[in-house]
Amino acid sequence: MTAMIEPIAAAGKTFTVVRRRSWLPWLLAALILVGGIRLVAAAISSRILDLKVVARYILSEEILTGAVNTLMLGTTALAIALVLGLLVALMRLSRNRLLAPIAGGYVYVFRGTPLLIQIVFWFNAFPTMFPDFSLPVPFTGQALVQGKMTDLITPYLAALIALSLAEAAYMAEIIRAGMLAVDHGQREAVKALGMTPLSILRRVVLPQACRIILPATGNQYILLLKSSSLASVIGYLELVRISTDIYSANFRVVELLAIAAFWYLVMTAFVTALQSLLERTFPQR
Repeated sequence: MTAMIEPIAAAGKTFTVVRRRSWLPWLLAALILVGGIRLVAAAISSRILDLKVVARYILSEEILTGAVNTLMLGTTALAIALVLGLLVALMRLSRNRLLAPIAGGYVYVFRGTPLLIQIVFWFNAFPTMFPDFSLPVPFTGQALVQGKMTDLITPYLAALIALSLAEAAYMAEIIRAGMLAVDHGQREAVKALGMTPLSILRRVVLPQACRIILPATGNQYILLLKSSSLASVIGYLELVRISTDIYSANFRVVELLAIAAFWYLVMTAFVTALQSLLERTFPQR
């Protein structure tokens, strides 16, 4: 146990305060590190984890394709959810008696139903309810595009719709909380200067709200990347689905799951670093 000495000035006098550093965090870190090393060593020595299989597949084309598909689905869904979430948040903050309840109902429905049900609905139930689709040309009675809904709703599109709509409900609440945290007096002050509501939102509210929104958005991005594994049930070839297909053929379950977990950790590290970088670009409150 070591001590940390800090000089403190009070009432014209300087006092030396000795703060004791706790050894408990270091002990816990050491125990976790030793336990993790022993767990990996036991798995390798017992031949549960074959490193040759891991080395063979960890950079294979199939696994890398699955990782890219996971990242593409999660990133695209987050981008759509940010736009939809901002619109829903503005609707919830609106004084309009029609828009606010509609936005509240949207958030309630998509946060209250399991994501897996939403994915299966868009892939299986929606094409059954609306078997045909067409894009008519105005005033001509002709269809520019028409066909079967089952041909239009691919596993990727169904997963993208479900993830985007569900994530937008969470992002709406995050954005709304960030906007409410900005002092209302600032809005009144710039409004008195003649700024339009859109300019107030863009130049005053959102830059300050982003300091609150960004950490939660980073967490949601990570959750979205992991939730994309649910798309495997409808046949989308993301990381978990490809890993499952491989170990169904070679029966190396532990190795393929470890590889999938590794790539999820890599994506999480990337998102965390990106979040830290973006947080530095916004002013402190």
